[in-house]
Amino acid sequence: MLPKVQLKQVVDDANRAGKPCGTRGPSISAAFCWQDISGADDENTTDWYPQGITTSADADASGQYQDRTVIATSWYWHAGGTDRGDRIAFVDYSHPDKPVYRFVLLVAPVTDSAGRPDFKQLTNSAGESVHGGGMFWYDHYLYVVDTTMGLRVFDLDHLWEVDSTQDTIGRQANGKYEAFGYKYVLPQAFTYTSTTSGSYPPVRFSSTALDRTGPQDSMVVSEYNTASTDPHRLIRYPMDPATFTPRPSADGLVHGTEAYETGILRVQGTASVRGRFYASTSYSTSSAHYGSLSSYTPAQSPVRYENVLPPYPEDLSYWPGRDQLWSQSEDPGSRAVYAMQESLLAWPVVQSGSTGADVTALQYLLNGQNGAGLDVDGEFGPATAAAVKAFQSAHGLSADGVAGPRTWSALTPHVVPPGDSVRALQTELSAHGRSTPATGTMDAVTVANLRAFQVANGHQGDGVTDLDTWRDLIN
Repeated sequence: MLPKVQLKQVVDDANRAGKPCGTRGPSISAAFCWQDISGADDENTTDWYPQGITTSADADASGQYQDRTVIATSWYWHAGGTDRGDRIAFVDYSHPDKPVYRFVLLVAPVTDSAGRPDFKQLTNSAGESVHGGGMFWYDHYLYVVDTTMGLRVFDLDHLWEVDSTQDTIGRQANGKYEAFGYKYVLPQAFTYTSTTSGSYPPVRFSSTALDRTGPQDSMVVSEYNTASTDPHRLIRYPMDPATFTPRPSADGLVHGTEAYETGILRVQGTASVRGRFYASTSYSTSSAHYGSLSSYTPAQSPVRYENVLPPYPEDLSYWPGRDQLWSQSEDPGSRAVYAMQESLLAWPVVQSGSTGADVTALQYLLNGQNGAGLDVDGEFGPATAAAVKAFQSAHGLSADGVAGPRTWSALTPHVVPPGDSVRALQTELSAHGRSTPATGTMDAVTVANLRAFQVANGHQGDGVTDLDTWRDLIN
């Protein structure tokens, strides 16, 4: 009988040290790199590649699991030879300036030829390591995608201590269990197999994320494909907070509740945050590698922010209490785990020479929120640039005259006062096809159109102009 241990024991038994580091990306708020010492060089190794990411904020809304603050990432074997399967790095992130971690090997329980309990490395139907391109953590269950199969689920209530010392795996002739030298193993508990009906092609479970920000907990799954003729779907499935498993319908199957053909190629990671979707994507040429971020809502087409992420970005995971969208890069030598401030993502940049509804709304907001006295003409000229700089200076922002994420965030009011600020709201509603006269008052037409716009974009139709609603309006 192998002894069971709690995850906090594994975390407290960390035997590797990462370090804070810099990386490229929009609104980076935190980042660390892996250990890079000889003999245990996770930053540069080509034997293992990191893929999925999740945090203890997925596991529990408090942000902690067993009183520990943890980031977990999946790694798959890439070196050939004897396949070592997959492993999880459990990172103690209690002290962001000193991240420490330990790897746990994922295993599949089996019985040996004599019917005795045994385990082997995790492999897919082709006998290779599971790519594990996405993962999430929901209470004591860890969900890892298997591209052509669906989901593999691991139960953290059954972490086993092996204290392996040999470069082999499973039950040995002397009755001892080995795990390629890993001290701890996490056995698979059960799986979910993906199916489709009719003529729909099978869903590729390429990446996944838990969404705790909606009216009900759910998971989203996206597909990695490289051709425009391939499907590029995002699908949402309901989760049951009582059992911490996907919620089945009356027929016993778990059915998708939303599905979108996004048209986004090479999706490496996906996340859903209060109705807004994100996708990290990769692209390579013979001489360069790129990482991009796309964002969209149920009612708006994806907007792609080219080459803003490190090369080879991977999975995404949202940490609500910290306003952080986490990801990581897999490229040896430039690997980083990093967080972006989500509330500053997916805002348009409006500057000198810009025209249109967003400039009109900007001018109304500058008048209403800062008394700028601008002529509202929808053209970003010198007077508008000067008014933006004055607003930025008054609010402690870099006075560059460009309306970017921080300026929009400071400028858009939660409670819209009558006058030009309401006209900004009405202008954007009309720009989104909901004809709303610019009366400057929150009349019945404005409120009805605002609520309908919110529902169409995945929000509750409460008529409250929060930051998410303004972001959707201005996009």
